[in-house]
Amino acid sequence: MIVKGHARMYFGPFPAFLRIPLNFLWPAQRGSWSRLSGLSAGIVALVSFAMLVTDVLEASSLAPVWRRALGIACVTGFAFGTPLLLLLGNLSIYDEAIIWGLAWSVSAIFFLNRAQNTTGPGFTWYLFGFSFSAGAALLSRVTFGLPFLLIAPALLFRFPTKGRARSIAALVLPVGAALIFYFILSYARFGNWSGVGLAYYINPVHSEFAKNYGAFSLNRVPYGFADYFSLRFPKVDSSPPFVHAERPPVPQPSLYSLPFSETYLSVVWSSSWLLVGAVLGIVCMFQRNRSDWFTRYIAAAFFSEFILIQSHFSLAQRYAADLYPFLIFCFVVFLKKAGDIAFRLRYVIPSLVLLSCALNSMATISWLVDLDQNVPQQTRDAWKTVIGRAKPQG
Repeated sequence: MIVKGHARMYFGPFPAFLRIPLNFLWPAQRGSWSRLSGLSAGIVALVSFAMLVTDVLEASSLAPVWRRALGIACVTGFAFGTPLLLLLGNLSIYDEAIIWGLAWSVSAIFFLNRAQNTTGPGFTWYLFGFSFSAGAALLSRVTFGLPFLLIAPALLFRFPTKGRARSIAALVLPVGAALIFYFILSYARFGNWSGVGLAYYINPVHSEFAKNYGAFSLNRVPYGFADYFSLRFPKVDSSPPFVHAERPPVPQPSLYSLPFSETYLSVVWSSSWLLVGAVLGIVCMFQRNRSDWFTRYIAAAFFSEFILIQSHFSLAQRYAADLYPFLIFCFVVFLKKAGDIAFRLRYVIPSLVLLSCALNSMATISWLVDLDQNVPQQTRDAWKTVIGRAKPQG
């Protein structure tokens, strides 16, 4: 975006925080830190998810061997059966902030789960971890941070009487500082508090559409849902990577800035293992003996992000990452509250993980090789070599 002759980014500033000290120490490498940044975000996301699943499964009624097997399957599914694979496969400026937002969201859910199950001295530190992660998610990509701004006030009602002031400080200070910084930076960039200035967007198609119809509209939600959760199976090819990624037409062209969607693989196929568990988790939340008001409130907060991204004026695989905090939280509820059902699905979940990982990996490689315009040619050629599509030299 160009504001008064100056380039501005509408993504959050968190990735820049990593670059500032690195650019100071190694100025010659300025502009070359995306791989390190993406690797760091991937580590945060994977470690947080692994620790979250481990904590939940340790408290379940499953036998140790099944807890271990299910845990390995879930972490594998998270690595290869979610948009994390795409975000790490193409660390463009569009994807880096999203992967950090997803990573800090998973981290915040981990600390939130620890805080809910701890009453001792560690409670304050888990609150601080939740607040820091929530603030970092907000400063990475605001849509990831919004649910945590709704969850944080509700945590005030769950503080123990002893050390209450310390707990409030641990919860309020990090996320409060991040929110204030976000407002100040937004005003400095665009002259408003929201951090969005699509009127300055260098793409006239998007800027004109947003000006006339708005960047977000609830009228798009059913059509966004139909796109992200489509039953449309990807096109199968006879040559590697055997699945062909495509840009399907949007469900309702008049509601979107572009006539096509960049959702090359729906959540139904890319993350079927997570979706099945999330649906069962939602069922558990509507059963009184398996849920409480606080769990439902947290789910509702994540659902606000879930709905918000489906109301956006464009559809893309990378935007689907905003759907996953809600799905992950509901999946965790399933693992915690439905141990009997989880035991019955001990073969189903790992099987769905294999299906999701295979389809998502093949479709993502196809997207990076054939369709994604942000992939450098060198990277594209390297992928073609891996899948045996490189042209013979000479």
